[in-house]
Amino acid sequence: MPLLFAIALAFLLQHFLRSLAWAGLLAVITWPLHERLLRRGWSRLASAASLVAVLVVSFMGPTVFLFNTLSNELATVERLLGQINQTGVPAPEWLARVPLVAASALKWWEQHLAQPGGLGTLIQTTAGDFVPFLTGTARTLGATILTQALYLFLAMLTLFILYLHGPAVAHYVDHAGDRLMPKHYPVLRRLLPLSVRGTALGLCSVAILEGVVLGLAYAVAGAPAPVLLGVITGYLALIPGGAPLAFTSVSLLLLGQGHPGPALGLFCWGAFELFLVDKFVRPKLIGQRVNLPFLAVLFGLLGGVSTIGVLGLFIGPFMMAVLFWWLRGAQPDPAPAAPDQHAA
Repeated sequence: MPLLFAIALAFLLQHFLRSLAWAGLLAVITWPLHERLLRRGWSRLASAASLVAVLVVSFMGPTVFLFNTLSNELATVERLLGQINQTGVPAPEWLARVPLVAASALKWWEQHLAQPGGLGTLIQTTAGDFVPFLTGTARTLGATILTQALYLFLAMLTLFILYLHGPAVAHYVDHAGDRLMPKHYPVLRRLLPLSVRGTALGLCSVAILEGVVLGLAYAVAGAPAPVLLGVITGYLALIPGGAPLAFTSVSLLLLGQGHPGPALGLFCWGAFELFLVDKFVRPKLIGQRVNLPFLAVLFGLLGGVSTIGVLGLFIGPFMMAVLFWWLRGAQPDPAPAAPDQHAA
């Protein structure tokens, strides 16, 4: 009966399980900071409101900053395109050195871009072909943004409630866990916060590292606004595939500006740095808290994110930690953590 009820409840809340999961993960990750504020005399309400506000600013601040920066640059881009359209765009020198396709590329460039007004004609033709597609995409994207905003609001609201009533929630969860898995629950309760906080530490540390290292690489390569691009890269590095998207885009920007050497060097350095970080640094930071070997963390991260998305970055290492605890003999936790240390 309890299992059937749990399945029915999961089916009822299927559209909101990700919001609940994110709220629980954020509560586990930030709970030590919440307890530290409480020990310093903060009320639960003040601590909860402050932490939620910091998280919201962390999530939304870079997005607002990026859109504001892009909106300021749109007028400059529009004026530049107007000037280029009036005079035409001469073919860059490096285009003639491209093997195999240099002649055809130069001919196309002379016909479409080198002539005055050619850029405007090309943009109008391309935009006319893509208008129906862009309209449908905009409608879908608008609905998706509103839906994700609702899920984010529900996650933050749930997190706020967990901060306020964390001990009571932990009591109910512990009671249910002790009834369903009396032998294994104490170890699972210890492994979950360790693996989740280790994953969060690995993700944030690597994001900061990649933002700084690639930001310096942008400056060396001569990319415009390297500090801004480094900050954007750091935030994108929190998302799987975000860092390669960032340094590949900057490499293409440098290539378009007529700097093939720095563009190639930046791309090669970014790929090398990404390989080292993703294959060695991140698994080491995550695995040391739960005593996991390198390959276990690596496949836990890759399997989790490829199966269930960003949440898998946290669930994958936790499942690997449970697996290796079982392989080592599934011994009871010799020193289970106190209930109030890993609440929520």
